[in-house]
Amino acid sequence: MFTASAQELPRSASFGALVSDLNDSTATSLQLSSSKGTLLKQVVEGSSADKAGLIRNDVLISFDGKAIENTNHFLSILKTYHGGDKVKVIYYRKAKLKTASITLQPKAKETSSNYDIIYADVHSGNNHLRTIITKPKAPGVYPAVLIVGGVGCYSIDNNSNLSFRLWVDSLTANGFVTLRVEKTGNGDSKGIPCREYDFLTEKQGFSDGLKQLKSLPYVDKENVFIAGFSIGGVIAPLLAQQEKVKGIIVYGTVGRNWLEYELENTHRQRLLEDYPADSLDLVMRAEYERLYGLFVEKKTPDQIIKEHPETALTFFEYPMSIKYFQQVADINIRQLWMNTDARVLAMHGTSDFVSSAVEHELIVQTVNRYHPGKATHVEIENSDHWEIYTESEKISQSLSQTALNPLAATTALRWMLKMVKAVN
Repeated sequence: MFTASAQELPRSASFGALVSDLNDSTATSLQLSSSKGTLLKQVVEGSSADKAGLIRNDVLISFDGKAIENTNHFLSILKTYHGGDKVKVIYYRKAKLKTASITLQPKAKETSSNYDIIYADVHSGNNHLRTIITKPKAPGVYPAVLIVGGVGCYSIDNNSNLSFRLWVDSLTANGFVTLRVEKTGNGDSKGIPCREYDFLTEKQGFSDGLKQLKSLPYVDKENVFIAGFSIGGVIAPLLAQQEKVKGIIVYGTVGRNWLEYELENTHRQRLLEDYPADSLDLVMRAEYERLYGLFVEKKTPDQIIKEHPETALTFFEYPMSIKYFQQVADINIRQLWMNTDARVLAMHGTSDFVSSAVEHELIVQTVNRYHPGKATHVEIENSDHWEIYTESEKISQSLSQTALNPLAATTALRWMLKMVKAVN
């Protein structure tokens, strides 16, 4: 049975202001000699900042004795504090240097009048991770879903990911328990800074979250599902090799070796950008050298660029460490799906420029070859990689749309309910 940790995770701190960098013109208008610090563009009423007397256009230059370089630096400092901590801030107001003492408030938690939300935690190696559980209010035993997000350092707490909240609302309202795992270095979670940990560490965090989910007394252990988004669609079948689950849902993911996926993606995305044919050929030659160097020879970007200068323009900043992606590239993804005995729903948005329908077709073909009839492929119309309602891949590339498309969540819900009802 699941029990709370002996040493519960403290809630992270909330400052309560909209902040931005100072540019030279703003610094001049505020009569400041430097653009270092962070500008308070708006202060939330009743927040930590408001109660300390801070107002709009104040410029923070020091937080608890730490000089603030810019807004990102301030936010990284704030991440290390918790509700109840007392700090001293130094700031400028109309060019006059001032100080204030602040008692930081804890971040607000998610709330819902329709279902219960439980803030729990799990130990994963040396990391201590926040988990957020939702369950129907009525007593009972329910099917459950572990939600596994995509790559990157972002919080899953308090509506920070709107597509996740859409799934959570839909699933819990229809009789499912859900569990999300906050990655290390995000939100309340403690441990390795997010950008420094590797893929295997991330996978282990979700593995420990799945074990926690299956241990809950109100979860039907025979009806547990995993929903994996983007690279979560690689983590999902890995978890299913270790813990039996009823079904796996993937959306916008990868169906083959990571090197192949990146190579094909580069080609498809350059076509969307209307690259001239001769330039495209040169880019693809350089891209092959880059990917082979990174994922087969395990070289650093600097080594590859030195040996193949033409690759310099093909490099971009990965959202995680190179080691993270090298570990992903070592996974035999086709073999994963070959050994997956659970039911599988592979969904892809027709406007997803990050992944392609081919990846999902490959997953379904592989599963059904070795486990006939267990996998289904569905294309979700007008949905992009982030489940935003978008009419095309090209429009999605502009990142100009904001309204969510609920069709992936409702399709997955219907698919799971059929399996649960068939048994019950």
